[in-house]
Amino acid sequence: MMGFINSMRGVSLPLIRDGFNASYNDIGLMGAMLSFSGVCISIAAGVYMSRLGLKKTMISGFIIMALGVGSIYFSSGFWMAAGLYLIFQAGFLFIATSINGTGVRVFTVKSGLMMNLLHFCFGVGAICGPRFMGFMLTRVGLRWQEVYPLTLVLVFTMLIITLTTRFPGKAETTAAAETPSYWTVLKDPAVWLFGVIIGVASSIEGCSTAWSGLYLYDVYGLDPGTVGAAFISAFFMLFTLSRLLSGFVIEKAGYMRSLHISSAVIIVLFITAFSLGIKGIYLLPVVGFFIAIMWPTVLAVSVSFFGNRAVIASSAIGVIASATGGIIQYGFGLSNRFLGAAWAYRSCILYSTILLILLLFLGRKIRAQGEKSSGEQKESGIS
Repeated sequence: MMGFINSMRGVSLPLIRDGFNASYNDIGLMGAMLSFSGVCISIAAGVYMSRLGLKKTMISGFIIMALGVGSIYFSSGFWMAAGLYLIFQAGFLFIATSINGTGVRVFTVKSGLMMNLLHFCFGVGAICGPRFMGFMLTRVGLRWQEVYPLTLVLVFTMLIITLTTRFPGKAETTAAAETPSYWTVLKDPAVWLFGVIIGVASSIEGCSTAWSGLYLYDVYGLDPGTVGAAFISAFFMLFTLSRLLSGFVIEKAGYMRSLHISSAVIIVLFITAFSLGIKGIYLLPVVGFFIAIMWPTVLAVSVSFFGNRAVIASSAIGVIASATGGIIQYGFGLSNRFLGAAWAYRSCILYSTILLILLLFLGRKIRAQGEKSSGEQKESGIS
């Protein structure tokens, strides 16, 4: 459901811009507003989850999301549409916080494989969302505002299923291993490193869906309702295939090695595709195959890194990821405004390079933690 609705924005964004005569700066500000607001929403969702539990957080998310997608129908201006998208995103983040918290609690064995399979479901929906939006626009003749309320069927279906599903309660802890508060975890530098990594990775993923339609339309004159929708569907088809299959490879190759290789391949793909011009648009969706593993695999790494703090840490990581994404989203808008219509998407080369550097740094930090733990165990054995 989340992948289906979220991916529709890649098709609707060029139409929103043209329909309301918005500038690239406005589009960038909208993305930044959604991301920075997401920081406050993610904090609220994390505190809400820590106090009221996983299930109530998810149910609240569905109710907020229903209000958002239903009210988008009434958009009469660009900033009104942006504000209504914000309501939808609030619901999205409450659900995402609960899903990630549940995954961290439940998937303690082969977490890399299980997290990728969990997020595979997002990709399944994301394949269909752009096609659905494109079909409703070009074949049925609806306006983009009229398509979103149709997704209420999905939202209410998943709400009913959630109401009848049993969620895990709070993890049992000893006095020595008592879970720290949300605010304590948020101050941990390691949480910030994980959050920035996921923020950069999700921004690259988001640019491929939100800004690709503008890139294809403005640079090459390709229709967002047909070519744009097909492009995003192809991206998410490979994205989904990766999450279905790559988890098995990640378990054998190792989490950090897989992340390092994937980020390096992403850089090569972007450089090659943008160098080829219009022929390169057929190569760009392949990025989806390699970017797909980032979020779930980094989250899986956090399970072993943070131990009993992992559930609360996952929520704090989401907050930092949203803040990072907000900065990068505004950067996309500025790139198009000052460098030209092609450069929001092309700037993914820069962010992919930053992602690789951060992952290499995380790998060093994990090795240092392992050496420290090994040393402590030896000292304990001697004593």
